[in-house]
Amino acid sequence: MDFLKRLKQVAGLHIEKEHTENTESICEISKNDTMDVIFAKTLIQNNGIFFYCDNKDELIQTIQAINHKLNPNSIYCTETILQKLLTDSSIKYDDKNYSECDAILSSCEYLIAHHGKIMLSSKQLGPHSIKNLPKEHIIIAYTSQIVKNLNEGMSGINTRYIDNLPSTITTITSSNKENNQNTEGNVKNLSVLLIEDFKNPKF
Repeated sequence: MDFLKRLKQVAGLHIEKEHTENTESICEISKNDTMDVIFAKTLIQNNGIFFYCDNKDELIQTIQAINHKLNPNSIYCTETILQKLLTDSSIKYDDKNYSECDAILSSCEYLIAHHGKIMLSSKQLGPHSIKNLPKEHIIIAYTSQIVKNLNEGMSGINTRYIDNLPSTITTITSSNKENNQNTEGNVKNLSVLLIEDFKNPKF
């Protein structure tokens, strides 16, 4: 059984206290791990939550389960394609008053595998500072957005936008209780939902 399948059994929304040691053991990074597995393991090591979704139906079910677990008063979401996803999931959202929301749903620019970080830009954040946005951050990303390190992510940004670079480019991470050296605003409670591009070219 591969890592992502094992992960579904011991991690995510239904993790129980007695499964902690099992989770830690399967999250040790090996030299044969692919970039998606490295990202997932690193994120989990940093107390983030990772979900691999095979298709849109599973994506919707996972979003509904996360919404039930977090029970936010409102989810802040400004991206049209994700707003439709929330509507399909029967979840209400707010696209204007982020200060009244306690969770945010967004896409991202890249997933940084070896750091377990998320690279975001003003394309997702708009004019807002990351520190002002809700602490609970749900990210939906494609497998093609996984890169090895920050340099690859910045190179991708420069290629993607060429003459129209976003006004803001930043990274966020999930808090690591053993080594949290990040500024408060860039540390979030992360839930990352990863979906295959070739299976689902659009959400």
